[in-house]
Amino acid sequence: MADDALQTEVIKQSVALAFTVGGKVAEYLWGKVTKRFGDDPVALEKAVERLLEKNPEAARELRELIDAELSNDRAKPQIPVSSPHFVDRVATWQQMRGATGTAVLSGPSGIGKTALAQHFAQHTASSYPDGAMLLDLADFRDGPGMPLGRNRIKAAVLARLGVELISASDESLAAQYVTVLAPKRLLLVFDNAEGVEDLHGLVPPAPMSLVLALTAGPVDDFVFEFAQQVPLGQLEPGSDRQLLEALCGIDLVQRDPQGAQDLLAHCDRFPAVLVAAAHLVRSREGLVALPLGAVAEELRGGGSLGKVSRGFDEVLAGLPADSAELCRLLTVFPGPSFTLEAATAIAGRPEVLSRLADLRAQVLVTVDPDNRLRLGNQAREAVRRAGDTSGTDDAFVRLVNFYRDWSVRADVEPRLWLYERNLPPEAAEPAFPGRPVDWLAAELPALRALARPAFERGLHVQLTQICGALEIVGLHRGFHRELLEIEEQGARAAKEMEDHALLARILSQRARLFSLMGEFDRAAPEFARTEAALANVADPGTAVNQQLRASVSEFHGLFHREQGQFDESARWFGAALEISRGLDAIGRRGRGLHARMLANVLLLRGGDGSEIRRLLTEADECVEEGRNRDRAQVRLVEAKLLISEGRPQVAVDRLHEAWRLANAAGSNQYDLEIAETLGDAEWRTARPETARQHWLGVWQRYSAAGHPARARLYGKLLYGLR
Repeated sequence: MADDALQTEVIKQSVALAFTVGGKVAEYLWGKVTKRFGDDPVALEKAVERLLEKNPEAARELRELIDAELSNDRAKPQIPVSSPHFVDRVATWQQMRGATGTAVLSGPSGIGKTALAQHFAQHTASSYPDGAMLLDLADFRDGPGMPLGRNRIKAAVLARLGVELISASDESLAAQYVTVLAPKRLLLVFDNAEGVEDLHGLVPPAPMSLVLALTAGPVDDFVFEFAQQVPLGQLEPGSDRQLLEALCGIDLVQRDPQGAQDLLAHCDRFPAVLVAAAHLVRSREGLVALPLGAVAEELRGGGSLGKVSRGFDEVLAGLPADSAELCRLLTVFPGPSFTLEAATAIAGRPEVLSRLADLRAQVLVTVDPDNRLRLGNQAREAVRRAGDTSGTDDAFVRLVNFYRDWSVRADVEPRLWLYERNLPPEAAEPAFPGRPVDWLAAELPALRALARPAFERGLHVQLTQICGALEIVGLHRGFHRELLEIEEQGARAAKEMEDHALLARILSQRARLFSLMGEFDRAAPEFARTEAALANVADPGTAVNQQLRASVSEFHGLFHREQGQFDESARWFGAALEISRGLDAIGRRGRGLHARMLANVLLLRGGDGSEIRRLLTEADECVEEGRNRDRAQVRLVEAKLLISEGRPQVAVDRLHEAWRLANAAGSNQYDLEIAETLGDAEWRTARPETARQHWLGVWQRYSAAGHPARARLYGKLLYGLR
């Protein structure tokens, strides 16, 4: 019956067309209709049927006439663009370009699914010559979760294609929907699909068309029926700034670069958040000098983004209970990013992957380029507004204990340990992804953010354990500024514990780091505090406390060496060496270090070469097997001595050995000193261009850090060695 009805409808339309165009169809119908049929529609339909049966050429012309009428008299359906501001999504765009079949574009509300579909339709119109249309399925149901009006959707699609309905019955409408859409090349977008059931009966058997289903819900049930899954997440780095400039104006953004940076950091590269924040900025323009910074401060203080904030509240409320709990507990992590192991520690149980996947699907948790995880600011704000803090105190303690356990286990190189190294029996054995020191270095931003709240919650022992373990990062990697912030809290914790030796150790480490950065005015007070702490040590004569005294003297020597005060530096290094020599086996490593340091400063002062060589021999003999970093430092000073003796080519060989040993130890702390000395050796071998290449790299690093040594390197670049 459906086929008969459709044929009758086609004939009716063809008759109407026949009277407005030329050709065999028009000539035949004009004569027959006027002479024989008058107003009898049944007879007219039968006449057209006989025409189509007997005259194939007329049938061909009739098809062309119908196609021409539909294409000429009715515009192809198009999807209008609601917002001109569209950035990024290059990878997603490429994934969809030229696609056919059905693809599911998923992501939370406000992530930009609809905007992507609109702009995609506009820019790929040639791939879908029969047009494009977007239907919001929310308009075809009485409310969330209510049944979908499929017949109304089909009728709307046909109407936009200019096709009149044959019948409103389910069977006839379904047949007409399939028949009309099957041969077309069309982009059909269904927005706000709540589940895969919404698409049943709406996806036509149209192999040249693309159906896009946009959903903010779980995609689990979609994957079994539609293989093309296109998850949509954050904007790419940098694209958020482009969008902010488009929304606020580039001049306004450039006037307040720090405010723009702060605001972008708060918006998590989430399009709807950026749009709402930009609206706040524009509404405050003219009221404050720097509206970007003002809005950033307002949002940091808990300011609302209106509809967008309510949307995040709804997302949080709609999460499975376990996933919502994990989101709440993750707020104890102070930032910026964390690992799966840290998330597991926070949760207090091993089954976190599925819950993290739920949070990631809603872009509450995101994955950084280095594969670390990050809890978004809007997720934190939604948890704060919900007001439930249950379990967070215990979660924070678990997090600090996790970092304490892993940090202590990462500190495997024996040296002067003054912090508590005994771990509780339940401490897990960590599985470091590479060198333990590299794990510590990677976690520095997290540990820096964790230090103050750990102190404020009274976790003093754990904090000093973390500080003690982090010494190896300063020895092997640098990161001085980050270490200083953590050690500041560690010193406060040691003071609260009334552990004067540990306090002196942490304070002297801070003095050392300030000295290495050339901030001598900040190093001096730390040395004064160190000496005060040492004066309170109850038993300064023990071997451990004598090692501590030697270590502090060493750092005093470094302080004066970095300022070019070589006589004073030699005095302190000499004092440290004498203490280490008196400690026999326990002071052997310190003896080697201090002999090498004294040799280096005597060389800088222009001392006797034979004395320097004796000190270097003593230093080399004290280096234990496998201590490649210590051996590399000895080779470095040997190279400097060789240059001073007029043997620069031999010095180059020593420096290459020093570099190899340092790399074998996984240490890059002395890269700049080795590179500068290589430049010195190359200059003395009459290779000035090679020398300047080495010096230039060192100067660039010092300049970027604002280190005072950049002036020395600049002089070498200009004038060479004299």
